[in-house]
Amino acid sequence: MILLLLVAFAFVGCDENVTDDILTLFLMGDTQFHFPCEEDNVQCKLASKRPRTLFHLDSRLEFLPGVEVNETLRLGKESCTKIESRFANRVQRQALDALIKSMDYKPAALIINGDLTDFGHLHQLNEFRQYWYNNFSIPFLLGLGNHDYQNNINDCALNFCAHTMLSWYTEYVKNHSLVADIERKTVKFDVQFTGSLAYTERICSASGKRCAFVIQLNNAVDYSVSFTSLFVKWNLSSPMKYVHKELDLLGSTSLPILLNMHKCENMHIHKVKMMLTRWLAGVKATSESNQKVPRVGVFYAHMHQRHEVHIHCIEGYKVPFVYVGSVPNNRFSVFNFNGTSATITGYKARDNLFHDGELLEKLETVDLWGPCESSEHVIFADHVTRKRWLHIRNIRYQAFLNGKSTPGNR
Repeated sequence: MILLLLVAFAFVGCDENVTDDILTLFLMGDTQFHFPCEEDNVQCKLASKRPRTLFHLDSRLEFLPGVEVNETLRLGKESCTKIESRFANRVQRQALDALIKSMDYKPAALIINGDLTDFGHLHQLNEFRQYWYNNFSIPFLLGLGNHDYQNNINDCALNFCAHTMLSWYTEYVKNHSLVADIERKTVKFDVQFTGSLAYTERICSASGKRCAFVIQLNNAVDYSVSFTSLFVKWNLSSPMKYVHKELDLLGSTSLPILLNMHKCENMHIHKVKMMLTRWLAGVKATSESNQKVPRVGVFYAHMHQRHEVHIHCIEGYKVPFVYVGSVPNNRFSVFNFNGTSATITGYKARDNLFHDGELLEKLETVDLWGPCESSEHVIFADHVTRKRWLHIRNIRYQAFLNGKSTPGNR
């Protein structure tokens, strides 16, 4: 592994140089109404500092030791959670709006990889719609996450939370003419939904010359569940078969394929890598004879604190696995494709009140595809984190020098 430490610099104006011939996509996850901010999101923790003190809460929104918790304090904790969630979403939204406004051509879409809500409650979904869905200037490509339905199945009255999110999602794909892997049928007095709810969309730049395929999954690549809510039966299958089929159909394409999901850790990564290894081995001969480089990558969120790129070598090609950034940490990513090369750039959203009017901090840009000689690991670090890393490195180096200079080491 090669660890590349990224040079971050403050955003003072968009230098993306986006033209109508460049396909641009925004990617993020975890709007998650209502979930606390990450501890590293200092600006957000400052916003909740006074009410946290009032209700005896630490920076993780846990009650301080020795506090006798009562209903007032519990309601105070809920209030602080909402303050942080709304702060993070407001800051993220303002940063994206500013970036879009600075571009000559709008991005083709904003991809949100799951956890739109924290528990699938209707009021949480309504707040997502109010903050994002109802009035954003570019189209959405949405997926659901474990907090939207997995975590609340059999833990919400009549499974209404999961049913609310899945019902809304089926209407979302229908209303936007997205051909999703879902079938609805009526059996006597009951309604049954069967499928993975995954979909594939070809999306292009303003000129229509630069395109990519987005395969959007929900939750994880191997997740399946069946449950009932009143007179509705949900039979949600793993999207593995769907992805295999779509990749086979796209075997001859030279366009980028963005495989999106909510979470991809541990065994998920292994399963996805095995699937892509088989696919790349199958298309390698054709790609080489046509002098084309397969372009496929995996994009996900879920782990709020992580914002990074792992480049894996599979069948001699670069295959990026990307944590795209999460709202509770005020991070997101920008994908650009110009027809020959593709990059992804990390961003940190900033509150202008805490940062002298600056809404964005642009992080490093990573090249995504091409021949692969060795794996890479790139962490999108902001300037504060880099300063901390440099300070720690200097301390360790000084300790090393001091150790070498002691008499016993001469």
